[in-house]
Amino acid sequence: MAASKVKDTVEELQAQIRKLAERFDKEREKQISQLEKQLEKVRDRLNQEMKRQREYFAKVEKLQAEYRDRATATVKKQIDRARKAAEDARKQVETSQGRKRILETEVRVLKATAKQAHSLSRVIGQYEKDLEKRAKEIERKVAPKKAAAKKAPAKKKAAAKKKAAAKKAPAKKAAAKKKAPAKRAPAKKKAAAPSSGE
Repeated sequence: MAASKVKDTVEELQAQIRKLAERFDKEREKQISQLEKQLEKVRDRLNQEMKRQREYFAKVEKLQAEYRDRATATVKKQIDRARKAAEDARKQVETSQGRKRILETEVRVLKATAKQAHSLSRVIGQYEKDLEKRAKEIERKVAPKKAAAKKAPAKKKAAAKKKAAAKKAPAKKAAAKKKAPAKRAPAKKKAAAPSSGE
């Protein structure tokens, strides 16, 4: 009974460990999927931004080509505006590079998470071994108790025999004491008989 209960407990714990591992795997896959979606969105935004920048620079170059012969204040202002827009675009590119660095950091975090997952799986494996070892120890403790229970009636019989022998010993001693005075009495009678003859 105890062994089967231990076995059931071990199986239940192993089932719980498997559930935890499955839940961890699902959570990790979910996080990876979310990060992949985020990466895809960032890539799309970057591509759209770069496309807009290329189109903008193309327009600026076209304007410069069209108004090259007209070096007027209006054209200069437009060029200044274009330069400002180019500066803004450059800043946006730098921002994109910052986003790239953020993504690289997320990749490092994912790798660290994968290492933690590996460590956790090792801990779970060790925990399973410890549980199995504990179960075997409990089984070993349960088995000697059964053997001792079988030996107990034999010990009780031996104790009963010792008590019976102990009761018989005083009875034998009492009988021996009664016999001793009886043996001495005839000797006294023999000693008394010659004195009467005198």
